[in-house]
Amino acid sequence: MGMSRREFVETVAFAGGGALTRSRRRLGDRMSDEILKEKIRRARLSGPSTVTAEATVAEMDAQGNLSVLHQGTNDWICFPGNENVIGDVPMSLDPMGMQWYRDLRARKPKPTNAAPGLIYMLCGATQRSYTDPFDTTSPAIPIGPHWMVLWPFDAKAAGLGTIMRDAGTMVMFAGTPWAHLHICGSPWDGSEYHPGDRAVWTMSYSRP
Repeated sequence: MGMSRREFVETVAFAGGGALTRSRRRLGDRMSDEILKEKIRRARLSGPSTVTAEATVAEMDAQGNLSVLHQGTNDWICFPGNENVIGDVPMSLDPMGMQWYRDLRARKPKPTNAAPGLIYMLCGATQRSYTDPFDTTSPAIPIGPHWMVLWPFDAKAAGLGTIMRDAGTMVMFAGTPWAHLHICGSPWDGSEYHPGDRAVWTMSYSRP
């Protein structure tokens, strides 16, 4: 069948538009795949690889609902966080840690975990306060890599401080039902001991 010049141009343009749409769709899919991979990678950096390698990676919305990005095989859940949002940080949580975190997000009067929970934040964090768990207006505080034992520690009874540190241990949210042990660094820092190893003692100076 004969085709006019105008019909030919319109047909080619339509076909080209379809190819462009498919190309953009493929590009969008590749970008989505790369974003997903980066979220999973970032989430797994938040805790020891011994737990994060087999953990479920997910994101949580404002209502506390989870969107699973990668289904794991152990009881841990890792969040990639959002570095553009204060307090939304990469973390790895065990079941009791997740219960504590859900209660905090829901602003309950006190946590309901029946046993100590664990949360790792080995990528560091930012948050508004180390005294008030529900502060949303104070300037952001930068916090180094750390992990938390989620149980109501009494700072005075334990002989621990209540001010944020860049090393060591403190009780965060002291005097509230949300008090817990905040430990800077990673439990995997340092060298393992093996029989026959030689002890190397170190020293430091302090002011009188």
